[in-house]
Amino acid sequence: MKRIGIVLLNMGGPNNEEAVQPFLYNLFMDDDIIKFPLKGSLKRRLLRFITKKRAKHVGEKYKMINACPKGCLGPKSCSNRQNKEVSSCCSSTNPVTEWQRRALEKKLNAEAIDETYTVVTAMRYWHPFTDEALDQLIEAACEEVILLPLYPQFSTSTTASSFNEWNRRIKARNLETKWKERMIQHYPTHPTYIASINQRIEEGLEKLPPEIRPQVQLLFSAHGTPVSYREAGDPYSFQIKESIEAVMQARSHDRPHWLSYQSRVGPIKWLQPNTEDFLHTLAGYGVRHLLVVPIAFVSDHIETSHEIGIELKEIADELGFEYFVLTEGLNDMPLFIDTLEELVKAKLRLA
Repeated sequence: MKRIGIVLLNMGGPNNEEAVQPFLYNLFMDDDIIKFPLKGSLKRRLLRFITKKRAKHVGEKYKMINACPKGCLGPKSCSNRQNKEVSSCCSSTNPVTEWQRRALEKKLNAEAIDETYTVVTAMRYWHPFTDEALDQLIEAACEEVILLPLYPQFSTSTTASSFNEWNRRIKARNLETKWKERMIQHYPTHPTYIASINQRIEEGLEKLPPEIRPQVQLLFSAHGTPVSYREAGDPYSFQIKESIEAVMQARSHDRPHWLSYQSRVGPIKWLQPNTEDFLHTLAGYGVRHLLVVPIAFVSDHIETSHEIGIELKEIADELGFEYFVLTEGLNDMPLFIDTLEELVKAKLRLA
């Protein structure tokens, strides 16, 4: 019986109020995502100061997201998440990834014949860290390992960062020859992934009055990256556009759609247009009904539930949008779990 390990790679998030500051510190310390000119102890002292200042503000955002009945991931998820528990200052990234992990492991093993699967999670900035995932793989006596990023579009700031950390920990623990290892790099136009996005779009449209649905336009909001990344060869922004084109082609281009980028930080030049600024542009065009699709995210978390669902919703209301609806994350929906299974099976067939 062959033992195969699947490693879900993600950023992670704080699981309580005390974890917010160290999570932010770990994120800011990652040179793959934020390139600070300082190094060594001076950098560490500065980032501890910055993250301590930011932690309370960020923690309040988590509390706003989770300010609803115990067991859900925020107001928009109350109806179907009553049996899932999240603390008041907890990121939804970790619990959602755990649901995905369990669902994928169950599905893979239900259909297995001559192999058994162990699915683990390696978070980049908070528990369970890469070392914890490695411990689980060793305990399960895995002979083969597949790295599966929960980032459909490849970026140096996400997928590459997780791969780099994996390689660092493998080398530090002398595990380079422990098992056969393969990496899934990206899947921006995978048919089942595209189908899962379109299912969420249809569910979002169903929340709106039937008479206005034909007037609803789609705004695909992706996490931004510095322009310098694209200029250095990062394929992320091009793959985002490929995903959107695949989604709209599957929909026979049934309605107007737009692309913008959110979550910019600092004075450097970021991918444009910025989502907040672009809402003003769309309002000027006379757009009044928007369904927002967080195209680069596969789960509900702070940058969708709070940044779009609360902050940008308030701006949209001020600008006169009559409907501004955020689609639910892919989370553990069956179609997305099918996507992950198909990616694993396809990689195994290449053996």
